Amino acid sequence: MKPVICTFCNSEIYTYVGPEPVELKAVHFKPTRPGWGAPKPGDPLYCPVCGSRFVGVSVQNKQLRMVVSSEYAGSGNVGKL
Repeated sequence: MKPVICTFCNSEIYTYVGPEPVELKAVHFKPTRPGWGAPKPGDPLYCPVCGSRFVGVSVQNKQLRMVVSSEYAGSGNVGKL
C-alpha cells in the first residue's frame, strides 16, 4: 500500500493497493476519508480536496505523487510527461 498525494494541495487523498509496477486503474485507489468517493473506471483521476485533474504520476519515497497540469498556478508539474 502506498499513500497517494496531490501535488497541488499536498493532501493525502487515496491509498494505492495495486500491483507493482503501478497500474493507474480506478480499482486500485481507495479514498482516505469516508466522504470522498472512489474513482470510477473510465473517469479521469482528480483531487477530491482541490479539484485538480491529474495528468501523470511520479513514484517517490514509497508514495504516488499525482502530477497536475501546468494550467494550475503553483502546480507540482515536473516537466514533460
